[in-house]
Amino acid sequence: MAGIIFTIFNTIAESIYPGFNVGKDALSDLGASGYNTTLLWDGQLFIVSILGLLAVTLLLFRSSLSEYLQGTLIRILYLLPVIGSLIVSLVPDNTVLVVHSLGAFLTFVFGAISAIYAFRFTKAPFRYFSLLLGIVSLVAISFFGDPSILGFGGVERIVVYPFTIWGIAFGAYLTAF
Repeated sequence: MAGIIFTIFNTIAESIYPGFNVGKDALSDLGASGYNTTLLWDGQLFIVSILGLLAVTLLLFRSSLSEYLQGTLIRILYLLPVIGSLIVSLVPDNTVLVVHSLGAFLTFVFGAISAIYAFRFTKAPFRYFSLLLGIVSLVAISFFGDPSILGFGGVERIVVYPFTIWGIAFGAYLTAF
């Protein structure tokens, strides 16, 4: 549900933000303080983060998969992307950039790693889908070093969209249990 909300509201925000360019502009620009999309984008990201916290809590503590997710490090692995997105929602990129960037880093890196780790406890063919999307997202992070081909916004979307799609698919996968 969270990934669906993010995708829909992100698309709405991109379409109403004056002069927004998906190739050049960061997703977080949609939530920058003082713009017409600030409340919409930061609000949806906050709600998505809260839904993510609820989902991770259910996954880690109440699902039939919890036996595969034992241990503090694994629980932290699945909590970090959600905590990162919560930070991003609360600290716009044009306020405290260091804190905002830390939140984005947590979301990007650990979102991708979470998808990759799901390979260990999901069944084929979904396990391969998880692995592929996680790897695409993780590898795409390296393109931030030289975003000249896709632009910063393009690279960011190649990082974010695979693990967002994975999150939507993972939620659907878990409903079978």
